Amino acid sequence: MLYTNRRFILLITGVILIITYFMVYSSFQSTQTSNPPLDKFTQCLLDAQKTFSNLSLPWFLAFGTALMYYRSNHFISDDIDIGIFIDDLQFNNITDKKFLSTIRQHGFQLLVNYGNRSHGQGWTLACPRSKLHFGIFVFYHANLLQNETFTWWTASYNGRCNKMKYRKCCWWFSDFQPMIFQMYKQYFRIAPKQFLVEQYGPDWMIPKRYGYHESLKFLPNLINE
Repeated sequence: MLYTNRRFILLITGVILIITYFMVYSSFQSTQTSNPPLDKFTQCLLDAQKTFSNLSLPWFLAFGTALMYYRSNHFISDDIDIGIFIDDLQFNNITDKKFLSTIRQHGFQLLVNYGNRSHGQGWTLACPRSKLHFGIFVFYHANLLQNETFTWWTASYNGRCNKMKYRKCCWWFSDFQPMIFQMYKQYFRIAPKQFLVEQYGPDWMIPKRYGYHESLKFLPNLINE
């Protein structure tokens, strides 16, 4: 009788532990996969997904847009930033003409064209519905012949950057693979947290107030040329 009661207690304890585990796991999953608010920032990213899918062009959330998603599960910021690897542009044979023609067909407006395909290309667009600024950064391979120790670099422009060697600011990054997350039943890619550590420093999760031109004075991964 004592043995039977002990087995019964162990069985009940096991059931309670299993129920508790699934309650905690379900809560964690819903937090991790909850959709951001369907505001003008999210809507623009959904529009971008349609546009780049039409080009068969992979892309990923970067810089402040990635930072806000990790911090707060939304994209509210001054603008939207995304990245594209140069390899994907070349592999899919996407010329400037084809790229600009496609984005215009989907309602994006070209505001500024930076650099060129061989060195530091980027674009600033206006989103189709809200006219938010949508920044596109092309990521290039490091030049091993110049003993560069990083893997990728991309460029930004204006302000202090006009006085740099190539009239642009170049930013280095270690090798990285974009992560995948789901939003409104679609899959998106986002730069990993290590990317943000290299760009903003180890305390990147702590909100700070400064603008682009101020950031050029202290962000850690600016390449001094």
